[in-house]
Amino acid sequence: MKKLVILNHKMNLEYDEVIPYIQKINELDTENNIIICPSSIYLNDFMNHCTWGIGSQNTSEKLDGNYTGEISTLQLKSIGVEYSIIGHYERKKYFHETIEQIHKKLEACMDANIAPILCFGETGEIESTLDDLEKLLKGIERIDFIIFAYEPLKVAEENNVEEIQEQIKQIYNYLYDKYQIKPNLVYGGGIARKNIKQVLEIPELNGIMIGKVSANIEQVQKIIKEMEG
Repeated sequence: MKKLVILNHKMNLEYDEVIPYIQKINELDTENNIIICPSSIYLNDFMNHCTWGIGSQNTSEKLDGNYTGEISTLQLKSIGVEYSIIGHYERKKYFHETIEQIHKKLEACMDANIAPILCFGETGEIESTLDDLEKLLKGIERIDFIIFAYEPLKVAEENNVEEIQEQIKQIYNYLYDKYQIKPNLVYGGGIARKNIKQVLEIPELNGIMIGKVSANIEQVQKIIKEMEG
């Protein structure tokens, strides 16, 4: 069964590494769907040369104006970007993004027809996770357009797969019951290669989101091989 693999490069790769990375990832032989989220300065290179889906690591809640350093959904759409990560815990921790800001970014993505990759659940506490989802999704239409990325900070190698499965099931059931959709749900809690296949066997899970290591093409190749081996 095809899975979704989201590669969040974060602030990694230097420019002379970009084209070799693109060439190698274009050669990946996999039936899985891949979305690559490079640094914003490399988006155009990936859009022009990469055969996989491309997403932004962030976007502004503003559509235009005097906001130095920001990138709007309209600008992303104008170069063909189809996805954007929204609400990553690092944006909350280091840039103090609030639920209200993330909600506005979610609205901006939906208005621009950019599929949001909505990150949530960093506490790993299911009650607060569902409470955050309630606030984030208030008034949002087309919930089925969203890719939900559950990212507890307690990584999978420290967490047992049964516990992950129970958390995923509760999130899935919440979204299914409240919005009558089968949510597109991926896990990004840091996955060890030794248990990646077990995590992907969770029936409610559509894929995974990989962080820093995804900027290393050799590691990506190994992860894909592990998924399919």
